[in-house]
Amino acid sequence: MAELIKITVNGKEIAVPYDTPLIDACREAGARVPTLCHNENLPAYGVCRICSVEVNEGRRTRIVPSCVYTVRKEVKVETDTDRIRRHRAMLLKLLLARCPEVEVVKKLAAEYGVAAAPERFVKRNDDCILCGLCVQTCRNIVGVAALAFESRGTDRKVAVPFDKENPVCIACGACAYICPTQCIDFHDEKGVRHLDKWHRQAEMMVCEKCGKYWLPDAFQNEMAHRMGLDPASFKVCPDCR
Repeated sequence: MAELIKITVNGKEIAVPYDTPLIDACREAGARVPTLCHNENLPAYGVCRICSVEVNEGRRTRIVPSCVYTVRKEVKVETDTDRIRRHRAMLLKLLLARCPEVEVVKKLAAEYGVAAAPERFVKRNDDCILCGLCVQTCRNIVGVAALAFESRGTDRKVAVPFDKENPVCIACGACAYICPTQCIDFHDEKGVRHLDKWHRQAEMMVCEKCGKYWLPDAFQNEMAHRMGLDPASFKVCPDCR
């Protein structure tokens, strides 16, 4: 049985297993911890820092991103102090400077009294907050690694190699589903799935029973190969089985 560690979150004492992510411990204690780049099904790496909390380890109090900090000793945690609110407000100003029209960022910023980024920050009017969830999902869950970060600084972005259609992409759409700002989109039209952001077009399979397009060929081929399935098992859509 895992060793239990006692911690205090906003004055409430709880016990959690050793190495529990602090964000999970805080939520178990009933504390709200906002996030933009966190997903429990993917490895945490603390990109947005919005989940930061104050941790008192005995000798000092410091701000840590709760998604990557794991509980290994008794600590006292505060999730909504003035210091934390100022910290989150500054991070949200920076995000607004990059993504002034993204609703999820605007809504969270409003909670912290941030209406707009200061004029001294350069505005990009981008929809991508560089959380990396699409990159991680494509690599760790879908298993094809069609996406990656490229460039540095203000030019950093998520892209396909050379900004050209990548045949490795199976057009599954997982990147669009995981994106917190909805900056990735796809649409199916006349038997073709279009992922315009990645310059990708993929032919769709037709259900032999109802005649509707329901699955990209590339997705079907990858899953059949990976799972050792007969391609014929994909000829009928779930609604007709």
